Amino acid sequence: MLASILATDEPNGKHFPADPNEVIWGTLAFIVLMALLYKFAWPVISKAMAGRGDRIEAELTAARDAEAAARARLEERQSQVGDAGAEGERIVAQAHETADQLKVDLRARVETEVQGMHQRADADIEAGRRQAMADLQAEVSRMTLGAAEAVVNGGLDAGTHAGLIDDYISQVGGGS
Repeated sequence: MLASILATDEPNGKHFPADPNEVIWGTLAFIVLMALLYKFAWPVISKAMAGRGDRIEAELTAARDAEAAARARLEERQSQVGDAGAEGERIVAQAHETADQLKVDLRARVETEVQGMHQRADADIEAGRRQAMADLQAEVSRMTLGAAEAVVNGGLDAGTHAGLIDDYISQVGGGS
């Protein structure tokens, strides 16, 4: 199949516009690169994500422990002081406020990290899009120039060709 695609008098094949060796080696290099990324980068990324989840879970556990400790202190003080109902309510309210504040802080921090990741991803996508567009424009320009050159060289006699070159040089020199 590949032989029939490549078997023509044209330099890059009949149905295959790129150099076959470039496609083959480019594909192999891509596969090797992806295998290396999967082998070496994926475990690190997975470990970092798991570590982040563990860290958040540890902070939530610390918040629960802080709330449990506050409740334990409340019970201890209630047993020590006969009429400490108002004081106990204050401590419980403070423990709830502390736990709620820790939850709000953790959520805000996580949301900030996620927004940062989204912004970095958006910037990476935009940079990739710009690079792809620039590459595409360069390739189209190269191919258009080659086609125009082939048409011009094949369809003009030497006198007309020289006249066109002189006209172009005078336009470029004149700043038109």
